[in-house]
Amino acid sequence: MLSKTVSLALLLAFTPLAAAAATPEEAYLSHRNRATAKLRKLEAAGKAAGAAEAEERKTLKELGEKMEAIIGPVSVPGFQKLGKYSIETLFDGIGADQLDGLAFAGDDEKSLLTVSTRGLAEAFLRARRKDWEKSERPPRTLGEALASPLFYTLAVSPDAGVEIYADLPIAKPAAATLATAVLDLRSQDDAGGALPDEIIVAVASEGRFYIASTPAKAKIEAGPACEKIWSEHQVEAKKAMDSYSASGRADEKDFEKYSKLQEEGSAAFRRCFAEHARSEKFFAALTAQAQALADELAAAKR
Repeated sequence: MLSKTVSLALLLAFTPLAAAAATPEEAYLSHRNRATAKLRKLEAAGKAAGAAEAEERKTLKELGEKMEAIIGPVSVPGFQKLGKYSIETLFDGIGADQLDGLAFAGDDEKSLLTVSTRGLAEAFLRARRKDWEKSERPPRTLGEALASPLFYTLAVSPDAGVEIYADLPIAKPAAATLATAVLDLRSQDDAGGALPDEIIVAVASEGRFYIASTPAKAKIEAGPACEKIWSEHQVEAKKAMDSYSASGRADEKDFEKYSKLQEEGSAAFRRCFAEHARSEKFFAALTAQAQALADELAAAKR
């Protein structure tokens, strides 16, 4: 008969891996998912007030502390040293389902840095697969996600949609496993012929995942060809709107035509911008700005 000591050793040796202690990231996600499900159930029952709000505040504090322990100290030039938990509410609404991490304000009060981990970013991506349109193939990897404007909207811009105007061809820093940069504009409505005004840089390095946005420093202009495309669509769109107004706003077909022309004009303007951007004076300056930020993120001290 085996001794109790040997029996215990054999039992431990064959214990399923699932029974092993959860990683800090797994423990955090489990805690957050349970709390979110409970609070949203109360919200659906019309009880998201009083005790439920107090429980939410308590849980956000606990989750923020767990996140601080997971991320550790963050030091990136141009950003504050103290960050805040990126999730603003556990009830349904703006600020609820962003990328899990810590958010750091820029010294310029316009830039923003979100620091997560690669594991949390990939979990976020899996959880949000259904948010992509049926006509689109949801990104399967983090690298694919970084080419999608919707990813940035979901992850760090819940109150305004991100529109990518051009990719900025930065070199991957030596310490990074992933690095990309885009020139973009955030807008709550159709951007029309508006020009981009910020850059977003994303870097994965040593287990961390960074997304930083900052105002574009160079003066951005659209070439004559792009301005012409936008103007021509605007002329046709105005005709449709004038016809709609003349009908006493009764002919919905005219309004639908107007809306379609606006959307087509915006898309055509952005395509033209992307095609001509590399030859414009601002492009090299913005790429250098993005490269400097990517290098700083990859070298960020813990």
